[in-house]
Amino acid sequence: MHLGNRIAHLRKKKGWTQNDLADLIFVTDKTVSSWELNRTEPSLETLVKLSELFACSIGYLIYGDIEKSNIETEIKIRLSKDTFEHIELFMKKGAVFLNESIQIDTYYQPTYRKFLKEDDEIIDEWLRIGIRGNKKIVNYKKWYDNMYCDEYEVEIDDENHLEQIFKVLGLETIAIVNKVRKTYFYLSKYEIALDYVQDLGYFIEIEVKKYDTSTMEEYEELLKLARKLGLNLDDVDKRGYPYHLIHSSR
Repeated sequence: MHLGNRIAHLRKKKGWTQNDLADLIFVTDKTVSSWELNRTEPSLETLVKLSELFACSIGYLIYGDIEKSNIETEIKIRLSKDTFEHIELFMKKGAVFLNESIQIDTYYQPTYRKFLKEDDEIIDEWLRIGIRGNKKIVNYKKWYDNMYCDEYEVEIDDENHLEQIFKVLGLETIAIVNKVRKTYFYLSKYEIALDYVQDLGYFIEIEVKKYDTSTMEEYEELLKLARKLGLNLDDVDKRGYPYHLIHSSR
C-alpha cells in the first residue's frame, strides 16, 4: 500500500469525501485525488496536518507502519538552558520542524490505588487529560523498565464532563503540567520534542516513530542517538513531569 492508498483508506474510515478532506486542509479536491492516485505527494507540513486529522502517526502515513501503535519507545533527559539552546539550534539546521504548541496535561490516579508508589517514588503508570490546541485527549500509559510503555489514547469532546466522570469513579488530580513544546522530525525516524516545563525547566524527549527492529534494539539505537547529540545519559529522567511537580510542592 502506497502513501496515497493510506490517505484514501483513512479518509474513507472517517466517512469523508475527497472534497471534505480538501476543505479541512485548504487544498482542492483535485489535489487530494492526485495524492490518492499516487501521482503527487503532500508536503511534510501537510502530512503533519493529515496525521492530526486522522489521529495516526506520520510514520504510518510515510512508511506504512501500524496505524496506531500501542507501544512507545522514548527517553526524556533534563537539560541546562545552554544545552537546550544548543540542541535547538542543531535541530533548526539538521531536522524538519513540525510544530510549536502549548500543552496542558492534568494527571489523575484512583483514590484506592496509587500510581505514585511510596516505596520507589516512581510513577510508572498514569492517566491524563491533555489539551493540544483545539484537541482534547485522554491518555493512559503503563511503563516497563522505563524503556517502553503500553499507550492508549482517544480524543474527547468535553474534558469538563470527563473530569466529572473521573470524580464519580474515584479519580483524583495529582498534578497539572504546563509546557511549551517544539517538535522536530529527525533522520526520518525520530520525533524530537524540546520542552520548557513551567516550574521545572528544560527537557528533551526523543521518540522512535519508525520501527526497523525489535523494541529493545530500537531502544539501544535511541541511546546511541542521544550520545551522538552530546546528551548525558546519566541525566535520563525516569520519573516524569508529574513526579517532579508533586515532590517540588511538598
